[in-house]
Amino acid sequence: MTQTFGLAAALAWPIPMIAAAFFVARDRTLKFRVLWAVISFVGIGAFWMSRSTGQWGFVPLAINLLTPSFQPGFYKATIPAGAFAVLLMLWLRTRKRAQNN
Repeated sequence: MTQTFGLAAALAWPIPMIAAAFFVARDRTLKFRVLWAVISFVGIGAFWMSRSTGQWGFVPLAINLLTPSFQPGFYKATIPAGAFAVLLMLWLRTRKRAQNN
């Protein structure tokens, strides 16, 4: 069961990053779109799990750009903080536009 959670975390963390980059690319009125797209691929912290032992850990001070690197025998995941920030900014921006109209 632990391996299932480790694999799910390793496969799920890029989804918000890709979604945020997609929404940034789609928004034609956003200034500094390339910068926002890069920010959407920033992750904070790194979870790791050994496939053979099921042992896991967390490195809180890791700052990752797109990936926390790969090593054989380990599942790794990061918290997509940049993607969450970009999605929040886009949502607040859309909400502000809707209130102004």
